[in-house]
Amino acid sequence: MNLQALFDGLLAAVALWLAWGPGRSMPAVRLGAVLLGVAAVLGTLRFSGLLVLPALHQSMSMLGAGVGLPLLGVAVVWPSGEVTRQRRYAWIFGVSAAVLCVLIAVMAGVKMWPSACALLAVVAMFVVGLKRQQWLVVAAAVFLLAALLAFATKLELAPLRPGDLLHIGLTIGLALFGQWVTTVSMRSGRDVTGRTVG
Repeated sequence: MNLQALFDGLLAAVALWLAWGPGRSMPAVRLGAVLLGVAAVLGTLRFSGLLVLPALHQSMSMLGAGVGLPLLGVAVVWPSGEVTRQRRYAWIFGVSAAVLCVLIAVMAGVKMWPSACALLAVVAMFVVGLKRQQWLVVAAAVFLLAALLAFATKLELAPLRPGDLLHIGLTIGLALFGQWVTTVSMRSGRDVTGRTVG
């Protein structure tokens, strides 16, 4: 198995662990992690040569960036909100964001839209994490931001390609994010926006 398939596989495993583990108490996190996980599964199949569907992989990667990461951002900014805690509103947000992605990025040709949404979500995580002293959120946001910037700038650290750095950063960021979700879930019923969380 080549490095691209390996790192996509690790990302898929962590994203799906987040969805069906810590994220089960937060529908926004579950939906966001599933989108990221499906994109990573398709990437694993593509780069391993088992099922080469580049268009489908790229489409799911777009939704992971333009919908998945914003859903995680919503969970950090409004951990008690309806989008975060209620499946119906998480799906409304997710479908609306997906439609916007298709209209703006695909139909209108603004290719940077998903990346801009992902970047805004991660910056929001970082700022809110700092403000609330939620250090797991801050650490997760740092790795997510580093991953996005490495990919955007086409950074290479031989033998790692920009895509490899993206997947490594996303994997570590999601693992840290899952730890934060676990602390929030353990404290549910208390003030989840308080400084002691994370």
